[in-house]
Amino acid sequence: MGETDIDRILDPDSVAVVGASTDETKRGYQAIQTLQNSGYDGDIYPVNPNADEIRGLTVYPTVSSIPARVDLALIVTPAPIVPDVLEDCGDTDLAGAIVVAVGFSESGADGEALEEEIVSIARENDIRLIGPNTSGMINVHRGLNLVGADIVPEGNLALLCQSGNMAIGLFTEAADRDGAGFSHYVGVGNESDLHFDEYLPFFVDHDETDAVVLYVEGMEDGRAFLETTSQVTTDLPIIALKSGRTEAGKQSASSHTGSLAGDSRVADAVYRQAGIVTVDRSDELLPVSRALADLPAASGTNIGILADGGGHATLAADALVDRGLDVPRLGDATQTTLQNHLPDAASIVNPVDVAGGTDDDPSVFFDCAEAIAADPNVDALLLTGLFGGYGIRFADEYTDVETRTAERLATLVDEYDIPVVVQSAYEGFDTEAHEVLRAHGIPVLQSLEVATSCLDALSTYGTHLETADTKSDFTLDRDEPAPSESLTSALKAGHDTLSEYESKELLDQNGVTVTPYRLATSADEAVVAFEAFDEPVAMKVVSRDIVHKSEADGIALDVDSPTVARNQYHELLDAARSYDPEAELDGVLVSPMREDGIEVIVGTVDDQQFGPVEMFGLGGIFVEVLEDVGFRGLPLTEADARALVDDIEAQAMLDGARGDPAVSREALVELLVDVSDLVASNPAIAELDLNPVLAGPDGVEILDASITLESREEVAKRNLVATGGVDDE
Repeated sequence: MGETDIDRILDPDSVAVVGASTDETKRGYQAIQTLQNSGYDGDIYPVNPNADEIRGLTVYPTVSSIPARVDLALIVTPAPIVPDVLEDCGDTDLAGAIVVAVGFSESGADGEALEEEIVSIARENDIRLIGPNTSGMINVHRGLNLVGADIVPEGNLALLCQSGNMAIGLFTEAADRDGAGFSHYVGVGNESDLHFDEYLPFFVDHDETDAVVLYVEGMEDGRAFLETTSQVTTDLPIIALKSGRTEAGKQSASSHTGSLAGDSRVADAVYRQAGIVTVDRSDELLPVSRALADLPAASGTNIGILADGGGHATLAADALVDRGLDVPRLGDATQTTLQNHLPDAASIVNPVDVAGGTDDDPSVFFDCAEAIAADPNVDALLLTGLFGGYGIRFADEYTDVETRTAERLATLVDEYDIPVVVQSAYEGFDTEAHEVLRAHGIPVLQSLEVATSCLDALSTYGTHLETADTKSDFTLDRDEPAPSESLTSALKAGHDTLSEYESKELLDQNGVTVTPYRLATSADEAVVAFEAFDEPVAMKVVSRDIVHKSEADGIALDVDSPTVARNQYHELLDAARSYDPEAELDGVLVSPMREDGIEVIVGTVDDQQFGPVEMFGLGGIFVEVLEDVGFRGLPLTEADARALVDDIEAQAMLDGARGDPAVSREALVELLVDVSDLVASNPAIAELDLNPVLAGPDGVEILDASITLESREEVAKRNLVATGGVDDE
């Protein structure tokens, strides 16, 4: 879809209202009324075969009968009529249509078929669809209100939303705050045609939009969204609230990775990777979005705190540190400056507590704030306590002083290129000082938690801007699948898993480090393998049908003699046959024992929304108990892999707990990138599970591996016939 088309949809010069009505209670009447009352400066064409005039406008029987070009159609007819409307629109130069009606894919099989029909008609006629099941669309600066919302304040935020009620909530919240407002609203609805990602390039080039706000329940094409946002977020902040966070994630009986890849955790991780700032609460969404739209991003994680009370100072420090931000010690020069302005009882290290030093003169706030902002160790400033309320708390004569101080505080943002956020117990009183701060884009908030959320977002976004060129662009190059005889033969045979032996063979052939291994298909071969390693070995049954070998008593450890190796070979196969009489047994895998190191897990899974993602965390017995794991979307760069290692909470274990040597982080990064390259180039790999991987100071070794393949049908869909040797029949 060309740029001109999306311009005509989101910034149309003419709108047809299909289903226009003379009944004032109907949406078809109210839509025209709202357009006229909102001051829409384009042409409005009512469409109804049974009317001649509505609100002074000529009514046309069909869209195709309108004697001028129409950019956008608002279709408010019942769902069954929509196909006929779109067929008629096919004879016009219509760019897009908003389908308001419900009764499509959200309502069952019949509705899904109807949705497929309207999408097919639209695509045949080069018409793009918003919806169906949408509240509509608004271009606030043009007066184009195709929703009917009463109060939508004008501003610099574009809102893409999957809930009409959530949008109304944000509209009313913005109307209650000075300076908050919107440039556009799009109710994306079912995303039958136009998807989240396709709107974003328009807003990058839109002068009146400084940030995009998302409320997301699910996405039709999450991978395309990541590809687009990874390019867009360097120019335009995107803030997302994802609902359904407690919904059970995808479950998989075949791997730890699948069972741990809950939808919300994956979404949060890949959003951050693409540069999207996420919030957890609805009351954070608008303040965080305004902060990112109006303020410069923080260049780091160091926050200076200026408070007029010890309680606020302590709570602020706790809240910031809980979010992973830092409260650094201020430099000596800064402390000297603060001493010159504050009483001896003041705390000047950080947090800075003025200890009554502003009670008689609120202008001292600026002197202290400027000293902190100028400190090279400070990336952002939080002012917390009572500022803006001194005229109420102490004496009315302080009101003018605070207002002048607010003007001076606002200059710090540009002078020192740092964001400033204010938390005040008097936020709800709408004082003049607060109005001044907001007019200059400085958030004034009553909640300390929301204020720290804004600072966290500003720091997160700043870090992304500095590292964006080192991150993945999420483009999968799958033209050259990695070579593997075992993978090829498994695909030919229609198998949906690889055995541990086949999995290690695939990894080994692609340069991924595994423990030395030999496949024994007889007791004699088991003895030969033991003698070849000349040290205690681990023996494991090999079967595509038995993934979790410990449950089948299919593992023997510390085998230390040829006799024990011979006996264990038979015992392992007997145990496997008892566990699953139908299982196909390929023999026993023999590897030298490995014990020194930290057990971690590395895995990949094909996420339903975002495609292949990679997981890393503590492995072995800890994986499902602690669930200390992180995720990134494939393909991983070295920077992505390093950030993934840094994501987990057990950093102390990686750094060497209780005198143990630190693991080689470079080896972990190399492993994560190698696995990413392997899976990214092989769409036939649905899941990969390496657990445990033993990480130590000298490198890593994969002790166990399991790979699940896509079905034969899915492989054929991906055109792997030529490259994978799969028959198409």
